[in-house]
Amino acid sequence: KQWYQRRVRGLTIICILGLLLSSLEIYFLRCKIRLSACQNLFITNVAVSDILVSLVGIFRGLGIISSDLIGAPDNQPNGFCIGYAIALATLTNSGTLALLPLTIDRLLAVVFPLHHASVITTKSSMGIITACWMPLLALFLYDTVEYATGTVQVKFFERYHRCGMARTSPIPHLCALFIPFLLVLLMYTVMLAIIIKSSRYFGRFLAISSGIIVSSLISYAPTVIGLAWNVPMSYEVSQILTVTLFYINGIINPLVYFVAHPKTRAYAGRSTGALRNNHSVNNSFNHELENTVR
Repeated sequence: KQWYQRRVRGLTIICILGLLLSSLEIYFLRCKIRLSACQNLFITNVAVSDILVSLVGIFRGLGIISSDLIGAPDNQPNGFCIGYAIALATLTNSGTLALLPLTIDRLLAVVFPLHHASVITTKSSMGIITACWMPLLALFLYDTVEYATGTVQVKFFERYHRCGMARTSPIPHLCALFIPFLLVLLMYTVMLAIIIKSSRYFGRFLAISSGIIVSSLISYAPTVIGLAWNVPMSYEVSQILTVTLFYINGIINPLVYFVAHPKTRAYAGRSTGALRNNHSVNNSFNHELENTVR
C-alpha cells in the first residue's frame, strides 16, 4: 500500500510537470522564441502530443487514488469511464506518431539539403502533420465502433486501477504504436549514418531534434518491446520501466528544447536580470522611504 501511494504521487507529479512544461514550451514557441514557421510546427506538434499524454497520465494517477475520479464508482464503469478508456487506448499512441513529422523533416534536410527548403513548406508541413495524426483518428473511430457494436466491453481492472477495454485482438493498437516507433528508429539511424559518414555539421535545430527523438525513443522503447513481444515482467517492474518512463518523456522533451536552444537561455537570462533589477529598485525605494519617515 505504501509503495502504491508513493507511485501514485510520483506518477501524478510527473504528468502535471509534463503538462506545465509542454504548455510553457508552446507559449515560448508561439509568443517569445520565433523559429521558422516549419520548425515551429514540428516542435509544437510534439509538445501537443506530450500534453495529451500527460493529461491521460494525470487521470491514470487519479484513478489509482480513487476509482470514482475516473468514472468508476464501486469499480463499476459509467459513461466517463468509457470515454477515459477509449482516450487512454488512443492518445497514448500519439507520442510515437508525433515524432514522425519531425524525423521526416530532419531526414530530408540531411539527404536533400539543397531542396529541403522548397519541399518542406508551411503547407507541406501541415499536410505531413495531418497525415501522421490520421491513424490516431482511425484508431479512435475503431474503438468507438467496437464499443457501440458490443464487440468489446469497458470494465474496471482492479489490478491496474483503471478503466480499460477488454478486447480480443490488440493488433490495431500494437500497429499504431510499433510501426511509427520502428519508422522513427529506422529514419533516425539512416540520418545519423549519413551525418557520420559525410562528416556534416550538426546544426542547432538538428541537435535539438535529435535530443527530442532519442529521448522519446528511449522512453517509449520498454513499452513497445513489452507489448510487441509480451515480455513477462512483475507488476512493480512493469510500472517503473513502462508506465513511469513513458510519461516522464513529457518532462524530458521540453527540457531538451529549453536547455539546447540559445534563445530560450537568453530569454531566461534577461527575465532573471529584470527580476533582480526590480528587486534592487524596490529595496532602494523602501530604504529611502524608511529614511524619510525617520
